[in-house]
Amino acid sequence: MQPKQQGFTLVELMVTIAVLAIVVGIAVPSFYTQIQNNRSLALAEDFAGALNYARSEAVKRGTRVSLCASADGKKCGGDWKQSWIAFVDSATSDDSAAPVIENGEAVLQRWQVPNGKASLTVTQGGKSAGFIRYNRLGILGRAGGGDISATLSYRGCAGNTARTITVGPAGMVSVARTNCSKEK
Repeated sequence: MQPKQQGFTLVELMVTIAVLAIVVGIAVPSFYTQIQNNRSLALAEDFAGALNYARSEAVKRGTRVSLCASADGKKCGGDWKQSWIAFVDSATSDDSAAPVIENGEAVLQRWQVPNGKASLTVTQGGKSAGFIRYNRLGILGRAGGGDISATLSYRGCAGNTARTITVGPAGMVSVARTNCSKEK
């Protein structure tokens, strides 16, 4: 009587590895897209939350609070894709052309984008906006420039997982779905 052989033959092992490689090759690209879709949604939620935070702090403190792009987390400047800060704005009026931050002491909170694949543009009246100001009543400062619109997504997202956030003159924030751009 011959002993019963246990284990895999080389052919069985090679077939199993080939099937696994095909399944992984099909699944990985869709996982990447799903991850980018989720990042787009999270980025939009963070930005909408930052806008609502700035508005509520303006009302709570009874003074101007602004949100601006910040490269270092202490002063305005840089790109919205890097990070943004909420701070007590010491500008002389609601319509001042630039925010005034006192030596980084008035920074209330900082948000940072996790990696460089984010796409975030902020415009007011068709022009790039470097900051968003709320007055003590929670109303949009510089409201004469029109609504503020922010478009947010991550490269590689698909479908309508990008978001457009609009801030009206009354300071209300609305979020709408929009299609992702085709760049990878």
